[in-house]
Amino acid sequence: MGKLDGKKLKQVIDPTLAKVFTHPLRGHVWVTLFERGVVSPTEIANELEIETSEVSYHFRKLRGKGLIRLIRTVQRRGFDEHFYEPIAPGLDFDDKEWMRVPRGIRSSFSGDLLRRITSSFAHSLAAGVFDARNRHLSRTWLRLDERGWGELMRLMKGTLERFQTIQERSAERCKDSAEEPISVEVVMASFETAASIAERQAGDTDEL
Repeated sequence: MGKLDGKKLKQVIDPTLAKVFTHPLRGHVWVTLFERGVVSPTEIANELEIETSEVSYHFRKLRGKGLIRLIRTVQRRGFDEHFYEPIAPGLDFDDKEWMRVPRGIRSSFSGDLLRRITSSFAHSLAAGVFDARNRHLSRTWLRLDERGWGELMRLMKGTLERFQTIQERSAERCKDSAEEPISVEVVMASFETAASIAERQAGDTDEL
């Protein structure tokens, strides 16, 4: 790792993209792109105090996989600075592939993601932007059978796909206008509650 030892790098936790992110710096680059919208290898190299060529290598790998795209090149003194934007969903994964991951690893991934989400909420609140516009925040409890659970999961996936469509349309409009894009984080979660597990276990005991 060399100069990256001790650096606090952003991490990718999407299991379906694990093979792409064989190096932690590549994950850091990709997550940073989603946080900022547009970034150059030079900017990240300067922040991490490493060689631009090392960062550029990982940008090329991500571009080769269709995860980022070059949007502009700025001529600097003695070199061209390339700026990229992300073109894939932030943390999307196939449900069937996710369930093939060992349960202990799934729990670790989920715990890490929840900690990051909580941290993001806290930072937004501290910065005074969480309630600066008409945001959405809700919490809902449902009582579902297995069929209803399946319907809910399909709805969640379809909604995520619509988020991506909205982002793509926004990106196209921004190309033809001077409007700056708004960096938005969307969190969706549907999960069985601890109370539900306790109820089911109690039912199993009653049948004995």
